[in-house]
Amino acid sequence: MKSVLALIILACIPLNTFAVGIVEGATVTQVRVDKSGAGYVVFDKPLYDTPANCTQSGYKNVLAFDTNEAGGKAILSIVLAAQASGKKVTAVGTGTCPIYGVMEAWSWGTINS
Repeated sequence: MKSVLALIILACIPLNTFAVGIVEGATVTQVRVDKSGAGYVVFDKPLYDTPANCTQSGYKNVLAFDTNEAGGKAILSIVLAAQASGKKVTAVGTGTCPIYGVMEAWSWGTINS
């Protein structure tokens, strides 16, 4: 009985750690990479669901990545290929803003067929 009560209490607590921004079927309109290796992609539509709390209003359609990491290099490849081919992208954020501090970081994504 105590474990059921504990589960009910935990279910009522909002967990912002699961708050992530999502974009589906979006066109890549801009890609930027800085000298530091930090970069971001701009989509033609805003992130939905629950973008990270640190995301500022001017960056509601942006996800950041770091090309100093293997994942960031892969993200850069995905977004450039999508932009060059005119294909749409689906992407999910991490729920955090560690790269620029004002835009959510990219967690995973795909080029739509």
